[in-house]
Amino acid sequence: MTGTELPAALGGFDLTDQAEFANGFPHEVFARLRAEAPVVWHPPGRTADGEGFWVLSGYADLKAAAEDPVFSSQGGGGRAGGGTHIDDLQPGVHAGVLINMIDDPRHELIKTMVSPPVARAAVEARMPELRAVAERYVEQAVAKGSADFQPDVSAPYAIECIARILGAPEADLPQLIEWGQAVSGFDDRTSGKVNESSAKVQYAIYEYGQSLIARKRAEAATSADLMSVMAREDIDGGAEPLSEYEREAFFNLLLLAGSEPARNTMAAGVLALAQHPEQWQALREDRSLLPGAIEEMLRWSSPTPYNRRTAVRDTTFRGAGIKAGEKVTFWWASANRDASVFDDPMRFDVRRAPNPHLAFGHGTHSCLGEQLARIEIRLLLEALLDRVTEIEVAGEVRWAPSNKHTVTLRMPVAFVTDQS
Repeated sequence: MTGTELPAALGGFDLTDQAEFANGFPHEVFARLRAEAPVVWHPPGRTADGEGFWVLSGYADLKAAAEDPVFSSQGGGGRAGGGTHIDDLQPGVHAGVLINMIDDPRHELIKTMVSPPVARAAVEARMPELRAVAERYVEQAVAKGSADFQPDVSAPYAIECIARILGAPEADLPQLIEWGQAVSGFDDRTSGKVNESSAKVQYAIYEYGQSLIARKRAEAATSADLMSVMAREDIDGGAEPLSEYEREAFFNLLLLAGSEPARNTMAAGVLALAQHPEQWQALREDRSLLPGAIEEMLRWSSPTPYNRRTAVRDTTFRGAGIKAGEKVTFWWASANRDASVFDDPMRFDVRRAPNPHLAFGHGTHSCLGEQLARIEIRLLLEALLDRVTEIEVAGEVRWAPSNKHTVTLRMPVAFVTDQS
């Protein structure tokens, strides 16, 4: 497709302009897209490679597309690059190497190999350890009476949890938290763009992953953490063995992508609870509402707004002629406010049921760490509920200028306790 004019349904909103997301996700824009142009071509805008892409915004369309192998996470259709970002990522470095940028059957083989340490039973077995981490961060914040919730609580907590699951030594946790605080995926957290600083952090994390693999191979073969699995095991099914680079790059992906959804959901969810105090009081009075509250926080926050795919061949989807090699973006955050699925979707409701949100994606590429994220959120909420009677917004909330991650850069809150 060609064309440089934004479709009318966008109302002038350019989805490639990171600054447009500095006020949070544009739900009103996507409500128009779902109603007027649920499958639409977006012009190049501010993309680095000067290419346009398809935008899918409706719940049913996203589920159908996510189940269709014509849309590849890796790339294809004659395209040199690929990956899950709007702009192409380099094959052999990201696309075709990182587990979220590999197609089946290899993707499923790797996912099966690394799943045991993040399966529900394995994470539940570590709940006492993770609960102590949650309580430490909450106690520190509540003792001060206030906090900037993302950098003070949800971010270090989520990064420390995934670092422990990965098997990082205790002494290394402060450095890993510092790196995780600096970047969102490939981007600098404050600018939403790849720059020299974010590239340096990415490479430092990669070098650390290399050294951690070496350490795991030197340890007794009884460890069951994620990097021990990645260091020692290999995929089945007659596939090409994992390369050393695939093993090393896995640490980068998991430290960042494994902490990002939980930290952002906790921040946005606690903000929603502060803005809807009756919902917080409902949780205080009835903790059986917690599972539903966690799902609503995930739906509400939609921590990964979109993923990109590539058409591997010409296809027709909902009447749109998509050509081989064209980019297709799946806007999960839009699907999670689709009124055809969610009653009164702009209402935050911890009692919402059913709640079939797509916060973790859908299909074969659904999030590897979704059970860990749910347990992390639960433990943090329980720690807050044990100590806090009210949560109040204590200043201006500032969002990161990012279309790829829903990040609160600044979220000042005050805690009211029985001793206040």
